[in-house]
Amino acid sequence: MTTDHDPKRVAPMAQPMAANENVNATFFDAWKNYQDLVGSIDTYDLISRTLVGELRGRVVDVGSGGVVNYNCGDITDLVLIDISTDYLSHVVLPPCAAPKIGTAVDLPLADGAHDCLLMQMLVHHLAEGDYATTRARTLTALREAYRVLKPGGKIVVVESVVNRFFETAERLLFRLTRLAMRLIGHPMVFQWTPASLCAFARETGFIDVRATNIPRGRWMIFLGRRWPTMLVPVSMCKIVATKPA
Repeated sequence: MTTDHDPKRVAPMAQPMAANENVNATFFDAWKNYQDLVGSIDTYDLISRTLVGELRGRVVDVGSGGVVNYNCGDITDLVLIDISTDYLSHVVLPPCAAPKIGTAVDLPLADGAHDCLLMQMLVHHLAEGDYATTRARTLTALREAYRVLKPGGKIVVVESVVNRFFETAERLLFRLTRLAMRLIGHPMVFQWTPASLCAFARETGFIDVRATNIPRGRWMIFLGRRWPTMLVPVSMCKIVATKPA
């Protein structure tokens, strides 16, 4: 497949990528069937259903990877932010969509210009060299979302999440997990609880923070592979919050 969008026209990032961001870019650029795999996973069908009615007006999709698994009928302008636009060579985007290179922690967008911002399966990829940095980067990403939203605008976070025990174990075993990720050739990830993500949103300044469980299908993507859901230690959650008017 081809696309009307020319990757050469996409402006490069103003800031250099962090270490794990660079690993993520290389990893996903090499994953040529990522979009097709997402389309074959039934859990993503359930995610698509939970996004019905959430996205309208001027929308930013951060870390989309070329996956537009939602209806664009109420979207006037869609900006797809990603650390790489390699997917443009084999993905057809909706007419309202425009790709732009950037990161969740440094969005190349004006202040207060958008109605809605989506982070879909992105937050766990914001991990870096240690727990403190990972937590700080997650907060920075939410602050960037807050910055680019209009007053009254909405953030929608769809994320794989864990329970409190698992999150604590990740924090205590951070260095060991980082080593294990290197050994299997996967970028570092960190999974949060729904309560932590909601707390981050409130700390950033969002109000009306609401978390909703998303049912899982028979299959999920975990550590870069297709797994039966029963073998995956994460659940799915949607968090919606509003920037005060």
